[in-house]
Amino acid sequence: MTKRIVLIDDHHLVRAGLRSLIECIPGYEVVAEGSDGSEAMALLEREDPDILMTDIAMPRVSGLDILPEVRERFPDLPVIVLSMHASKEIVISALKAGASGYLVKDAAEAELELALNAVVEGHQYLSPRVSKEVFDAMMARRAGEASVSEKSTLTQRQLEILRLIALGKSAKEIAYDLGVSSKTVESHRTQLMERLEIRDIPTLVRYAIREGIISLNENI
Repeated sequence: MTKRIVLIDDHHLVRAGLRSLIECIPGYEVVAEGSDGSEAMALLEREDPDILMTDIAMPRVSGLDILPEVRERFPDLPVIVLSMHASKEIVISALKAGASGYLVKDAAEAELELALNAVVEGHQYLSPRVSKEVFDAMMARRAGEASVSEKSTLTQRQLEILRLIALGKSAKEIAYDLGVSSKTVESHRTQLMERLEIRDIPTLVRYAIREGIISLNENI
């Protein structure tokens, strides 16, 4: 039986490329596409798919933002997160929020089929590029020797705001992108800087680059 997929990404060309690749894999088809998290929820209600594939970094409502609601309303739906970022912090946040798989966008084409097959069989899938680092970090945390301390574990919203700050966006621009107030953005910024024990924006940017939250070839 063909597995039906809802695909969410804010870049049309990325969606077109993924749709083409998916529909070359026997047993899978893309039944609907959307460009942000708010569209995703409506499409899930309408299409009742077998798999959700969603990008993380999208305007307004991100992939991380919708994961808790997806888990609450569609508890058995496998979710594969797509991202250009391989930061262990982001991967772990996605897994904790309910993702079934994490696929980096520069992965080999064969990984797409592996990820789809894994999640429909009830397993998790992590791209090899991130799997060892994430596994080591999670095991270290369980042993009480986490490489990332509890004080530096950021919420999904804080990670999103950190990324936008590191890309050079002002509080007002971030507020517009996320559909929140400037005061909310400033509050999150203060909290994440306190948690990371970082006192200035340049150091925050360096942290974001070091952790893979942004890459050097992005428009900073």
